[in-house]
Amino acid sequence: MRLAAVILSLMVASSAFAQSGPSFDCAKADNAIDRAICKSGELAKADREMVAAYTGLLDKLSGASKDELVKDQVRWIANRNRACRVDPGSIEDCLKNRYAARIKNLRAYAQGTYPAISEQSLANKGKLGKITWSYDLAYPRFDGATVDFAAVNTRFADAAKKIADESTPKAADGPEREQQWYYEQGFTVERPPGGQAATIVVQFDSYRGGAHGYGATRCTLVDLRTEKVVAPSGVFTPGEQWLRVMAQLVRADLKKQFVNNPGFDDALEPANLGKLLSEADRYCWTGKQLEVIFNAYDVGPYSAGPYQVDIPYDRLKPILRPDGPIAR
Repeated sequence: MRLAAVILSLMVASSAFAQSGPSFDCAKADNAIDRAICKSGELAKADREMVAAYTGLLDKLSGASKDELVKDQVRWIANRNRACRVDPGSIEDCLKNRYAARIKNLRAYAQGTYPAISEQSLANKGKLGKITWSYDLAYPRFDGATVDFAAVNTRFADAAKKIADESTPKAADGPEREQQWYYEQGFTVERPPGGQAATIVVQFDSYRGGAHGYGATRCTLVDLRTEKVVAPSGVFTPGEQWLRVMAQLVRADLKKQFVNNPGFDDALEPANLGKLLSEADRYCWTGKQLEVIFNAYDVGPYSAGPYQVDIPYDRLKPILRPDGPIAR
Protein backbone atom coordinates (compact mmCIF):
# COMPACT_ATOMS: atom_id res chain seq x y z
CA MET A 1 0.00 0.00 0.00
CA ARG A 2 3.01 2.31 -0.07
CA LEU A 3 2.25 2.99 -3.74
CA ALA A 4 -1.29 4.07 -2.83
CA ALA A 5 0.09 6.48 -0.26
CA VAL A 6 2.47 7.99 -2.81
CA ILE A 7 -0.31 8.47 -5.37
CA LEU A 8 -2.60 10.10 -2.83
CA SER A 9 0.09 12.42 -1.57
CA LEU A 10 0.95 13.57 -5.08
CA MET A 11 -2.62 14.03 -6.28
CA VAL A 12 -4.50 15.17 -3.19
CA ALA A 13 -2.07 17.05 -0.93
CA SER A 14 -2.24 20.24 -2.94
CA SER A 15 -5.98 20.09 -3.72
CA ALA A 16 -6.82 22.02 -0.55
CA PHE A 17 -5.38 25.21 -2.03
CA ALA A 18 -6.08 24.45 -5.68
CA GLN A 19 -9.84 25.00 -5.71
CA SER A 20 -9.69 26.82 -9.04
CA GLY A 21 -6.67 24.97 -10.39
CA PRO A 22 -5.85 21.30 -10.90
CA SER A 23 -5.14 18.82 -8.12
CA PHE A 24 -1.42 19.57 -8.23
CA ASP A 25 0.70 22.67 -7.63
CA CYS A 26 1.08 24.54 -10.92
CA ALA A 27 4.18 26.27 -9.57
CA LYS A 28 5.90 22.90 -9.89
CA ALA A 29 4.59 22.10 -13.40
CA ASP A 30 7.73 21.06 -15.28
CA ASN A 31 6.39 19.34 -18.42
CA ALA A 32 4.11 20.09 -21.36
CA ILE A 33 1.22 18.01 -20.02
CA ASP A 34 1.07 19.68 -16.61
CA ARG A 35 1.52 23.14 -18.13
CA ALA A 36 -1.36 22.54 -20.54
CA ILE A 37 -3.62 21.50 -17.66
CA CYS A 38 -2.63 24.56 -15.63
CA LYS A 39 -3.38 26.92 -18.54
CA SER A 40 -6.91 25.61 -19.09
CA GLY A 41 -9.68 26.15 -16.57
CA GLU A 42 -11.65 23.33 -18.20
CA LEU A 43 -8.77 20.89 -17.88
CA ALA A 44 -8.00 22.00 -14.32
CA LYS A 45 -11.62 21.27 -13.38
CA ALA A 46 -11.47 17.91 -15.14
CA ASP A 47 -8.31 17.04 -13.23
CA ARG A 48 -9.98 17.85 -9.91
CA GLU A 49 -13.05 15.80 -10.84
CA MET A 50 -10.91 12.87 -11.88
CA VAL A 51 -8.96 12.93 -8.62
CA ALA A 52 -12.19 13.16 -6.62
CA ALA A 53 -13.65 10.16 -8.46
CA TYR A 54 -10.42 8.21 -8.01
CA THR A 55 -9.97 8.91 -4.30
CA GLY A 56 -13.67 8.33 -3.64
CA LEU A 57 -13.46 4.88 -5.20
CA LEU A 58 -10.12 4.12 -3.54
CA ASP A 59 -11.64 4.79 -0.13
CA LYS A 60 -14.32 2.16 -0.78
CA LEU A 61 -11.87 -0.60 -1.69
CA SER A 62 -9.45 -2.74 0.27
CA GLY A 63 -6.89 -5.47 -0.30
CA ALA A 64 -6.23 -6.65 -3.85
CA SER A 65 -8.96 -4.45 -5.34
CA LYS A 66 -7.36 -1.34 -3.90
CA ASP A 67 -3.94 -2.37 -5.21
CA GLU A 68 -5.40 -2.98 -8.68
CA LEU A 69 -6.94 0.48 -8.80
CA VAL A 70 -3.69 2.16 -7.76
CA LYS A 71 -1.75 0.29 -10.44
CA ASP A 72 -4.36 1.21 -13.03
CA GLN A 73 -4.18 4.89 -12.09
CA VAL A 74 -0.39 4.89 -12.44
CA ARG A 75 -0.79 3.19 -15.84
CA TRP A 76 -3.46 5.66 -16.92
CA ILE A 77 -1.25 8.65 -16.08
CA ALA A 78 1.65 7.14 -18.05
CA ASN A 79 -0.61 6.41 -21.04
CA ARG A 80 -2.07 9.94 -20.87
CA ASN A 81 1.36 11.56 -20.86
CA ARG A 82 2.70 9.37 -23.66
CA ALA A 83 -0.29 9.84 -25.95
CA CYS A 84 -0.90 13.55 -25.43
CA ARG A 85 2.64 14.78 -25.96
CA VAL A 86 3.00 13.19 -29.41
CA ASP A 87 1.47 16.19 -31.18
CA PRO A 88 2.15 19.49 -29.36
CA GLY A 89 -0.61 21.16 -31.35
CA SER A 90 -3.34 18.87 -30.04
CA ILE A 91 -2.33 18.40 -26.40
CA GLU A 92 -5.43 20.13 -25.04
CA ASP A 93 -7.90 18.15 -27.14
CA CYS A 94 -6.10 14.91 -26.29
CA LEU A 95 -6.26 15.69 -22.57
CA LYS A 96 -9.96 16.60 -22.73
CA ASN A 97 -10.77 13.25 -24.32
CA ARG A 98 -8.62 11.30 -21.89
CA TYR A 99 -10.03 12.99 -18.81
CA ALA A 100 -13.64 12.64 -19.97
CA ALA A 101 -13.20 8.89 -20.46
CA ARG A 102 -11.32 8.41 -17.18
CA ILE A 103 -13.90 10.29 -15.10
CA LYS A 104 -16.72 8.31 -16.68
CA ASN A 105 -14.94 5.02 -16.05
CA LEU A 106 -14.01 5.73 -12.44
CA ARG A 107 -17.61 6.62 -11.69
CA ALA A 108 -18.80 3.47 -13.43
CA TYR A 109 -16.36 1.33 -11.44
CA ALA A 110 -17.94 2.60 -8.22
CA GLN A 111 -21.35 1.19 -9.18
CA GLY A 112 -22.00 -2.35 -7.94
CA THR A 113 -19.18 -4.87 -7.72
CA TYR A 114 -15.82 -3.28 -8.55
CA PRO A 115 -14.98 -4.73 -11.99
CA ALA A 116 -11.19 -4.15 -11.74
CA ILE A 117 -10.83 -3.04 -15.36
CA SER A 118 -7.47 -1.56 -16.27
CA GLU A 119 -6.44 0.44 -19.33
CA GLN A 120 -3.93 -1.15 -21.68
CA SER A 121 -2.51 0.56 -24.74
CA LEU A 122 -0.64 0.09 -27.99
CA ALA A 123 0.93 3.07 -29.72
CA ASN A 124 3.40 3.62 -32.51
CA LYS A 125 4.17 6.02 -35.33
CA GLY A 126 6.43 6.27 -38.33
CA LYS A 127 6.75 7.06 -42.00
CA LEU A 128 6.85 4.79 -45.04
CA GLY A 129 7.26 6.42 -48.39
CA LYS A 130 4.63 9.16 -48.62
CA ILE A 131 2.61 7.84 -45.70
CA THR A 132 3.02 9.32 -42.23
CA TRP A 133 1.22 6.96 -39.87
CA SER A 134 0.34 6.56 -36.22
CA TYR A 135 -1.94 4.55 -33.99
CA ASP A 136 -2.98 4.99 -30.39
CA LEU A 137 -5.14 2.19 -29.05
CA ALA A 138 -6.57 1.96 -25.55
CA TYR A 139 -8.32 -1.28 -24.65
CA PRO A 140 -9.53 -2.92 -21.43
CA ARG A 141 -8.20 -5.76 -19.32
CA PHE A 142 -10.23 -7.36 -16.55
CA ASP A 143 -8.02 -7.95 -13.51
CA GLY A 144 -10.50 -9.56 -11.12
CA ALA A 145 -8.74 -11.96 -8.76
CA THR A 146 -11.72 -14.22 -8.03
CA VAL A 147 -12.79 -14.88 -11.63
CA ASP A 148 -10.70 -15.93 -14.64
CA PHE A 149 -11.14 -13.38 -17.43
CA ALA A 150 -8.38 -14.84 -19.62
CA ALA A 151 -10.66 -15.47 -22.61
CA VAL A 152 -12.22 -12.01 -22.45
CA ASN A 153 -8.83 -10.34 -22.10
CA THR A 154 -7.40 -12.32 -25.02
CA ARG A 155 -10.33 -11.20 -27.14
CA PHE A 156 -9.67 -7.49 -26.51
CA ALA A 157 -5.88 -7.79 -26.75
CA ASP A 158 -5.96 -9.77 -30.01
CA ALA A 159 -8.37 -7.28 -31.57
CA ALA A 160 -6.06 -4.39 -30.62
CA LYS A 161 -2.99 -6.17 -32.02
CA LYS A 162 -4.81 -6.87 -35.29
CA ILE A 163 -5.82 -3.23 -35.64
CA ALA A 164 -2.27 -2.08 -34.87
CA ASP A 165 -0.96 -4.33 -37.63
CA GLU A 166 -3.57 -3.12 -40.11
CA SER A 167 -2.78 0.50 -39.21
CA THR A 168 0.90 0.05 -40.05
CA PRO A 169 1.40 0.62 -43.80
CA LYS A 170 3.20 -2.02 -45.83
CA ALA A 171 5.47 -1.41 -48.81
CA ALA A 172 2.62 -2.16 -51.21
CA ASP A 173 0.46 0.62 -49.83
CA GLY A 174 2.41 3.49 -51.38
CA PRO A 175 0.12 6.32 -52.61
CA GLU A 176 1.01 8.88 -55.25
CA ARG A 177 0.77 11.81 -52.83
CA GLU A 178 1.50 12.52 -49.19
CA GLN A 179 -1.01 10.99 -46.77
CA GLN A 180 -1.39 10.90 -43.01
CA TRP A 181 -2.84 7.68 -41.66
CA TYR A 182 -4.08 7.44 -38.10
CA TYR A 183 -6.10 5.19 -35.85
CA GLU A 184 -7.27 6.43 -32.45
CA GLN A 185 -9.26 4.21 -30.11
CA GLY A 186 -10.55 4.69 -26.59
CA PHE A 187 -13.05 2.92 -24.40
CA THR A 188 -15.53 3.75 -21.66
CA VAL A 189 -17.40 1.49 -19.25
CA GLU A 190 -21.15 1.40 -18.63
CA ARG A 191 -22.80 -0.44 -15.73
CA PRO A 192 -26.26 -1.79 -16.62
CA PRO A 193 -28.88 -2.39 -13.91
CA GLY A 194 -27.94 -5.01 -11.34
CA GLY A 195 -24.25 -4.14 -11.01
CA GLN A 196 -23.12 -7.62 -12.08
CA ALA A 197 -22.15 -6.76 -15.65
CA ALA A 198 -20.04 -4.22 -17.51
CA THR A 199 -20.46 -2.86 -21.02
CA ILE A 200 -17.23 -1.95 -22.78
CA VAL A 201 -17.92 0.84 -25.26
CA VAL A 202 -15.10 1.08 -27.79
CA GLN A 203 -14.99 4.15 -30.01
CA PHE A 204 -12.49 4.74 -32.78
CA ASP A 205 -11.64 7.23 -35.50
CA SER A 206 -9.36 6.31 -38.38
CA TYR A 207 -8.04 7.15 -41.82
CA ARG A 208 -6.08 4.79 -44.06
CA GLY A 209 -6.43 6.39 -47.47
CA GLY A 210 -9.55 7.00 -49.52
CA ALA A 211 -12.00 9.88 -49.70
CA HIS A 212 -12.57 10.23 -45.97
CA GLY A 213 -11.94 8.69 -42.59
CA TYR A 214 -14.18 6.35 -40.68
CA GLY A 215 -15.26 6.08 -37.06
CA ALA A 216 -17.58 3.76 -35.18
CA THR A 217 -18.85 2.65 -31.79
CA ARG A 218 -18.88 -1.02 -30.78
CA CYS A 219 -20.07 -2.48 -27.51
CA THR A 220 -19.32 -5.68 -25.61
CA LEU A 221 -21.31 -6.91 -22.61
CA VAL A 222 -19.30 -8.88 -20.03
CA ASP A 223 -20.95 -10.85 -17.22
CA LEU A 224 -18.75 -10.29 -14.15
CA ARG A 225 -20.15 -13.44 -12.50
CA THR A 226 -19.22 -15.85 -15.29
CA GLU A 227 -16.30 -13.97 -16.93
CA LYS A 228 -18.00 -14.41 -20.31
CA VAL A 229 -18.97 -12.10 -23.16
CA VAL A 230 -22.76 -12.17 -23.45
CA ALA A 231 -24.60 -12.01 -26.78
CA PRO A 232 -28.17 -10.66 -27.01
CA SER A 233 -29.48 -14.25 -26.91
CA GLY A 234 -27.94 -14.54 -23.43
CA VAL A 235 -29.75 -11.44 -22.19
CA PHE A 236 -33.18 -12.03 -23.68
CA THR A 237 -35.56 -14.92 -23.06
CA PRO A 238 -35.01 -18.08 -25.18
CA GLY A 239 -36.62 -18.27 -28.58
CA GLU A 240 -37.20 -15.76 -31.35
CA GLN A 241 -39.71 -13.52 -29.57
CA TRP A 242 -37.03 -11.07 -28.42
CA LEU A 243 -35.81 -10.52 -31.98
CA ARG A 244 -39.34 -9.81 -33.20
CA VAL A 245 -39.93 -7.34 -30.35
CA MET A 246 -36.61 -5.62 -30.96
CA ALA A 247 -37.29 -5.39 -34.69
CA GLN A 248 -40.65 -3.73 -34.05
CA LEU A 249 -39.19 -1.18 -31.63
CA VAL A 250 -36.16 -0.38 -33.76
CA ARG A 251 -38.04 -0.21 -37.07
CA ALA A 252 -40.59 2.25 -35.67
CA ASP A 253 -37.85 4.50 -34.27
CA LEU A 254 -35.68 4.44 -37.40
CA LYS A 255 -38.67 5.28 -39.61
CA LYS A 256 -39.13 8.47 -37.59
CA GLN A 257 -35.43 9.30 -37.86
CA PHE A 258 -35.44 8.71 -41.63
CA VAL A 259 -37.95 11.56 -42.08
CA ASN A 260 -35.31 14.19 -41.31
CA ASN A 261 -32.21 12.07 -41.89
CA PRO A 262 -32.95 9.69 -44.79
CA GLY A 263 -31.45 6.21 -44.59
CA PHE A 264 -31.67 3.00 -46.59
CA ASP A 265 -35.30 1.88 -46.78
CA ASP A 266 -34.26 -1.70 -47.55
CA ALA A 267 -32.42 -1.79 -44.19
CA LEU A 268 -35.84 -1.83 -42.53
CA GLU A 269 -36.99 -4.95 -44.35
CA PRO A 270 -37.51 -7.83 -41.88
CA ALA A 271 -34.68 -10.05 -43.12
CA ASN A 272 -32.12 -7.22 -43.28
CA LEU A 273 -33.08 -5.68 -39.96
CA GLY A 274 -33.14 -9.08 -38.28
CA LYS A 275 -29.59 -9.71 -39.46
CA LEU A 276 -28.43 -6.36 -38.14
CA LEU A 277 -30.10 -6.92 -34.78
CA SER A 278 -28.39 -10.29 -34.41
CA GLU A 279 -25.00 -8.53 -34.21
CA ALA A 280 -23.98 -8.26 -30.56
CA ASP A 281 -21.62 -5.29 -30.81
CA ARG A 282 -24.39 -2.80 -31.59
CA TYR A 283 -26.11 -3.40 -28.19
CA CYS A 284 -24.85 -0.86 -25.65
CA TRP A 285 -26.34 -1.72 -22.26
CA THR A 286 -26.04 1.46 -20.18
CA GLY A 287 -27.18 2.35 -16.70
CA LYS A 288 -30.37 4.02 -17.95
CA GLN A 289 -31.37 2.29 -21.19
CA LEU A 290 -30.39 0.04 -24.05
CA GLU A 291 -28.76 2.00 -26.87
CA VAL A 292 -28.81 0.22 -30.23
CA ILE A 293 -26.05 1.68 -32.39
CA PHE A 294 -26.04 1.77 -36.18
CA ASN A 295 -22.73 3.11 -37.45
CA ALA A 296 -22.17 4.86 -40.77
CA TYR A 297 -23.23 2.69 -43.72
CA ASP A 298 -25.24 0.27 -41.52
CA VAL A 299 -28.65 1.73 -42.29
CA GLY A 300 -27.79 4.95 -44.12
CA PRO A 301 -25.16 6.68 -46.27
CA TYR A 302 -21.91 7.99 -44.83
CA SER A 303 -23.23 11.55 -45.00
CA ALA A 304 -26.12 10.62 -42.68
CA GLY A 305 -23.73 9.57 -39.93
CA PRO A 306 -24.63 7.06 -37.21
CA TYR A 307 -28.13 6.33 -35.98
CA GLN A 308 -29.03 5.41 -32.40
CA VAL A 309 -32.23 3.89 -31.02
CA ASP A 310 -32.74 4.31 -27.26
CA ILE A 311 -35.03 1.79 -25.54
CA PRO A 312 -35.95 2.17 -21.83
CA TYR A 313 -35.54 -1.01 -19.79
CA ASP A 314 -39.21 -0.88 -18.81
CA ARG A 315 -40.11 -1.73 -22.38
CA LEU A 316 -37.73 -4.70 -22.38
CA LYS A 317 -38.79 -6.32 -19.09
CA PRO A 318 -41.05 -8.96 -20.72
CA ILE A 319 -38.18 -10.30 -22.84
CA LEU A 320 -35.29 -10.09 -20.35
CA ARG A 321 -34.06 -13.32 -18.73
CA PRO A 322 -34.89 -13.39 -15.01
CA ASP A 323 -31.43 -14.82 -14.25
CA GLY A 324 -29.57 -12.84 -16.90
CA PRO A 325 -26.89 -10.18 -16.47
CA ILE A 326 -29.35 -7.30 -16.89
CA ALA A 327 -31.65 -6.82 -13.90
CA ARG A 328 -35.36 -6.69 -14.75
